[in-house]
Amino acid sequence: MNILNGLKMNSVRGRWLRSYAAVLLIPIAMMLVAYFQTRSVLEDEINRANSALLTQLQQDIDSHIDYAYRLSEMIAFNSKVRQFMRSTGTIGPEERIAMVQALSDFRLYTNTTRYVDRFYVYFRSGDFVLTEGSYYDARMYYDLQQSASGLTYEEWKQFLAQPYRGQFFSMQPIEGQPRTGILFAQSLPIEARNAPLATLVIELNEERLLSAIRNIQSYNQGKVYILDGTNQLLASSEKRTGAARSFESLNGETGFVHSQWDGEDVMLSYIQSNRTNWKYVYALPMRLYSQKAEYVRNLTILTVLLALAIGIVLAVLMARRQYDPLGKLVRSVAARSKLDPGTVGNEYDYLEEAIDSTLDHNNQMNRIIEKQKNVLRSNLFVRLLKGRVENDFPVIEVMSEYGIVLRSDYFAVLLIYLEDFSGFFRQEETDVEKKREFVRHIISNIVEELIGRQHQGWMTEIDEMLACTINFTSNLSTEEAKQELLQLTEEAQRFIGSRFHIYFTASVSTIRRSVAELPTAYQEAMEAMEYKMLLGAQKIIFYDQIQSFNHSYSYPLEKEQQLINHVKAGDYEQAKGILDEVIKHNLSEESLPMDMVRCLLFDVISTMMKAAIEVNLNQSELYEENRTTIQDLMNGVSVSAMQERMTLFLGKVCSHVDSKKKSHNFRLKEDILEFINEQYRDHNLSINTISARFDIHPSYLSRYFKEQVGDTLTDYINKLRVDKAKELLRNDEIFIKDICDLVGFYSISTFIRLFKKYEGVTPSSYRTSNDLK
Repeated sequence: MNILNGLKMNSVRGRWLRSYAAVLLIPIAMMLVAYFQTRSVLEDEINRANSALLTQLQQDIDSHIDYAYRLSEMIAFNSKVRQFMRSTGTIGPEERIAMVQALSDFRLYTNTTRYVDRFYVYFRSGDFVLTEGSYYDARMYYDLQQSASGLTYEEWKQFLAQPYRGQFFSMQPIEGQPRTGILFAQSLPIEARNAPLATLVIELNEERLLSAIRNIQSYNQGKVYILDGTNQLLASSEKRTGAARSFESLNGETGFVHSQWDGEDVMLSYIQSNRTNWKYVYALPMRLYSQKAEYVRNLTILTVLLALAIGIVLAVLMARRQYDPLGKLVRSVAARSKLDPGTVGNEYDYLEEAIDSTLDHNNQMNRIIEKQKNVLRSNLFVRLLKGRVENDFPVIEVMSEYGIVLRSDYFAVLLIYLEDFSGFFRQEETDVEKKREFVRHIISNIVEELIGRQHQGWMTEIDEMLACTINFTSNLSTEEAKQELLQLTEEAQRFIGSRFHIYFTASVSTIRRSVAELPTAYQEAMEAMEYKMLLGAQKIIFYDQIQSFNHSYSYPLEKEQQLINHVKAGDYEQAKGILDEVIKHNLSEESLPMDMVRCLLFDVISTMMKAAIEVNLNQSELYEENRTTIQDLMNGVSVSAMQERMTLFLGKVCSHVDSKKKSHNFRLKEDILEFINEQYRDHNLSINTISARFDIHPSYLSRYFKEQVGDTLTDYINKLRVDKAKELLRNDEIFIKDICDLVGFYSISTFIRLFKKYEGVTPSSYRTSNDLK
């Protein structure tokens, strides 16, 4: 648990809890959306219900209105009524009989309807009123029926004098406040276009009219209003409070309008009758909406809280249950890993870091193993090429372990000797061993890839050269195999030289028929490589090419004596002519094997040494010059280069026989040698540091030191260090690595390479040989 506590707060468990919370919020958000949608739907349903009630009310009242219209038509076309309209105003017996018949008809009309309280017809010509039950003159009817309405007699007569074409009015603005109701007024005759002869007034039964309105009000606690075509109030279920109601915003045949009455928000639902253009308005307080919406809200909140509580409990339990395996895994990994859990963000990050660290470690181990495998494979090929493998050694099985599968029994060996790679590196790069290793890597990859197109080849480093063991894919003839090898090697030389400025000489063995013959093929390639002295650098030398060379050379005694005499006489041109003649005669006209070439060059060098001794040339310088020449000869310097070197040496002998002892720079040489003997342990000792010490240009110093000592400055320093190392190697208690540092070498590999170059053996072998002695 302490390991898990080391993790930061942004743990997986916390992320899971937040994820579950996010998932839990989705249904909660959906419930909230559903709540608001439900509220909207509830409001719409209430409005639709109100509209349905208003539609029912409109249909009910329209039936009232239809009866009023029918009643007006029956009275208007009653023959007795029309007779009264045509009378001159005098009521005689005939008119009274007609009046009785008309009253009988009126009573019949009122007995068949429940929607009319009463009606009367005012006849202008006789100035009397005829109701459903009696006859009155105008003044009497006013006193009996209309005086209590609040209207004066003149105002009432003025109302009756107006022309009407089936219009409805509210009693309140017409007859005053004490009475309420709806009046229907129709001028008679209906078809008259001029001043009316009579006026029919029908008072609708307000109680029955309002009963339907009260039914709606009791259903939903709202108030109902009836408006005429100009939005003027005709009737309502509201008790009069004196507050004016505004219906100006009710436009169109149907709709819903928000308004505010008496400081309270109300929703006005309205519908217009196509029959009368009346509007039926239902006003419902918004608090009634809120009460129903509040119930839904409370139910929603309760459901949300319950879901939230259950979700939190389930999220915690599920997070804990799912986290247990992860926690065990983290503890198990932390117990085996050096990675601190406190340095990462969460468990997944920690596991990722631990896995990456393990994979990196494994990759590193695999790289080391692969590198070791390459070294072992290279060592195997070195042993095969040098014939150091026992007869019963399972070569094929061991090769298969390194991923090598032979395709045929035909083999050849290609040797590569590096000539120059200075153009590939910058001047400030001074580590020769690193540069050489990099160049070998480039050549190995390119050559293996080129050979791998049709055959297969494996590169290995051997005797400071690169050897490629080639296994052909099919049984080729000797000429075909030789031609393919020539094309591959030429392509490698051309590509590597042009792309990387790396130049090399190659030698090729003959085709061999088994792995056991690889040592023979390697020796053939080695022998062919020796002829680069004769044929020149950057060539491709086949072993078959050197088989036709002769085995002797011509260097008569008289030629040797002539050379000595010309040198003693200081005749450089004559001496050089003899030297060129001997070399040209032996190397141009006939082909010599390399051992004979070396013998010839040794003889010529010996002749020059004799001449130098006879002219009293400095013995130490003569020895160094001779040693350097012989080392170059042994290291495979080309014949042309050797000829040039001997020519230079010959010129030196002829032109500077006595100058060495008389040189005014003799003391400078001694000072330089003394300084080198004192500072050879310094790793940074070089031409630049020495030239800076003696204030001499490096180029002049290099040329001067070569002239005075016979060795290049670098060779002299390396030889001195090797000589000092030989003295230290006699002491077994000093490690070779420490000796390398004590004598001034900056790299153990450089120390071993140079020691072997000058002494012929490695430092460890030298120490062993001295111990045996």
